[in-house]
Amino acid sequence: MNILLLASHAVAEYDDLRMLTDLGYTVFCPGGYANPGQPTVDTRPPLAAPYYEDLARLCDVQRERHAGESVDWAVDWAKADLHPNLVDWADTIIVHHYVDRWIAAQMTKLRGKRVIWRTCGQSSPQLELYMAPFREAGMQIVRYSPAEKKAFSAIRTYAGDDAIIRFGKYPEDYGPWIGDQRVVGNLTQNFVKRGESTNLTAWQELTDGLPTCPAGEGSEELGGSGRLSYPDILVYWKHLRVHLYTGTQPASYTLSLIEAMLSGTPTVSISADRTWLPPLFEAETILGQDPTWDDARRVEELRHILDDDDYALEVSLRQRQLALDLFHVKHVGQQWVDFLGGPS
Repeated sequence: MNILLLASHAVAEYDDLRMLTDLGYTVFCPGGYANPGQPTVDTRPPLAAPYYEDLARLCDVQRERHAGESVDWAVDWAKADLHPNLVDWADTIIVHHYVDRWIAAQMTKLRGKRVIWRTCGQSSPQLELYMAPFREAGMQIVRYSPAEKKAFSAIRTYAGDDAIIRFGKYPEDYGPWIGDQRVVGNLTQNFVKRGESTNLTAWQELTDGLPTCPAGEGSEELGGSGRLSYPDILVYWKHLRVHLYTGTQPASYTLSLIEAMLSGTPTVSISADRTWLPPLFEAETILGQDPTWDDARRVEELRHILDDDDYALEVSLRQRQLALDLFHVKHVGQQWVDFLGGPS
């Protein structure tokens, strides 16, 4: 089975390309991992996956064809105007982002193909309503979180689903946890710049008076480490004593939460009530955390983990097992095989 994977988030692109290739599918991504062995992004390492140079050239043709056009900064014309030969090659097209441009605007071109919208934390009531007719016309939807159904059904905007499959990770990439850096951490890009999209106020209020070391581009503004390479991110999670998860709006959960949990880093989440659409926020459920805690109880938990070695280890082991149960690539991969059909 030939799979065309359209994503704009390099980490998600890396994860899915790795998983689907390991499962035996033929996968091409017209993005940072178009040439998996020599990616044009540095957020994750190169991959030992095939390079389809002829398909990459088709992408370049489309970019050259639209050169100089004034468009949204996020649009890659290799994806927004798929080359007909690339569409012909693909048996299945999985789309993560910009589904209005990468699916809706190209439906005539994609007719007869299996098209899947793989949600990844960017949906909204408006987008659900917009995409519903496309599902009725044959597009499939694979949800990354059951919270999307809960939240959007409650306000009668849910576009439906054909499967619910969580993000998949390779547990052996992470840990073992050490926890000797006795600070509260967080890994978010442009935390201050993005403001309430990253729940900055919650971070500031819950960590007031506690030792902190956030990480990620722009974290220097909060006394943090700044941008970290991928190897340094792995080291950061291993040594961090406790993680205060703030998430990003409107995602139910993010990849950083999974990576922290698989690293064994004890994690405390902000309240769903801090988010734009509380039923959509799933982090507390994933962590096994009591959603009735008020902010004072959350701060108490952060202090307990900072101060008590035995308790910190207990939380670490419990949350890592929860992550293994939900996000281990062997479980997630089998769900994709069951949904897609075998790779041959």
